[in-house]
Amino acid sequence: MQIKVAIVDDDDGIRASLAMLIRRAAGFKLTGDYPDAETALREIPLNIPSVVLMDINMPGAIKGPECVRQLKLRLPEVQFLMLTVYEDSDSLFNS
Repeated sequence: MQIKVAIVDDDDGIRASLAMLIRRAAGFKLTGDYPDAETALREIPLNIPSVVLMDINMPGAIKGPECVRQLKLRLPEVQFLMLTVYEDSDSLFNS
């Protein structure tokens, strides 16, 4: 059984590196990688992953934690793992 993974991160390099690692890892399948929350909200429900790697701070009106809230309402079975380079504990706990 494969673990299906989606990536949501505005950093092209990080997103591409994670995507490459997932594509090469046995037992994992990349269902998509998205540069912002708006695209993720539109596309993830079309190809439902098991896990979403979500950046906390992204450009645009919708940040990572709000994207998770909206997706979780639509896809309660999906698990989310938050990604960040920040050490701000409030952001981490809020996500």
